[in-house]
Amino acid sequence: MKPTQDHIEISDMIMSMMGVDRFAYIRPISDNGEMGYAVYAADGTPLAIFESMDAASASVRKHNLTPVKIH
Repeated sequence: MKPTQDHIEISDMIMSMMGVDRFAYIRPISDNGEMGYAVYAADGTPLAIFESMDAASASVRKHNLTPVKIH
């Protein structure tokens, strides 16, 4: 795919240099009507689901990552 102004491909090496491998994203989710918080790696890989934002953030920090909220 040829990069356009709206779509620019960034290599894994460049992303790593930018520190993307140090972030985890936390997003509120609803599973069968129950609220939870999903944690994703920076590349979008699902990692875990927690009952609270505090638990999700604590787990992310425990693994030396910086939590980023997605709403």
